[in-house]
Amino acid sequence: MPPRDPEQSASAYSSASRTGLHAFQSPPTIALFVVIALAGLAGDLLSKHYVIGALLSDPSLPERIDGVRMHHDQATVPPQQILGELHLYRQIAPGVRFTLSTNPGVVFGTPMSWPLVLVATILTVVVVSLFFGVAPARAYWTHTALALIAAGALGNLYDRLLAQVALPGLEPIRHQVRDFIDCSQIGYKWIFNVADVYLVVGVAMLVLHWLTDRRTSARAHPVR
Repeated sequence: MPPRDPEQSASAYSSASRTGLHAFQSPPTIALFVVIALAGLAGDLLSKHYVIGALLSDPSLPERIDGVRMHHDQATVPPQQILGELHLYRQIAPGVRFTLSTNPGVVFGTPMSWPLVLVATILTVVVVSLFFGVAPARAYWTHTALALIAAGALGNLYDRLLAQVALPGLEPIRHQVRDFIDCSQIGYKWIFNVADVYLVVGVAMLVLHWLTDRRTSARAHPVR
């Protein structure tokens, strides 16, 4: 069987649905995408606000910070190092706890300068918006996946631009993503946040859709 024409594949993906419309031509579809993305963004930012606020509410925190400083026998210790040694956490469920952490890099703590991460995040939002615009107006599964990816990217972008973690008596930690979901007790060592969950779920939905579409196409065009 000859290979499928790439132009036909692209056309099949970006072709309009039964209405003959692309997503960017349908106001209800655009509204649905925006609502999902904004609701997801709000959920991420609110979860960070309340969880981190609760973890920083310990009245003994200033004394604990002084203890970390004395342990290192130096007046100035990087705030992020102090945060890591404080081990601020609360057990939520068996194997899951909220642990306050910040990430200056990207996924899995991979180091990268924050301006570069900033540019990559903005490009991600732009690409997601473009993919949404050319998708069929009724491709709701794809719209939801892309909206979740946009919400996750925007949530972490907000952290890098505007958020901070302020420990008593220390310079605020800026330009870093705020993480708190800790599953290290069940073997997953990286701490993450709700925005990261959106990103993973959104990408998984797109991959599942792609695999399902390939299977459907293979059944419609069997090898002879």
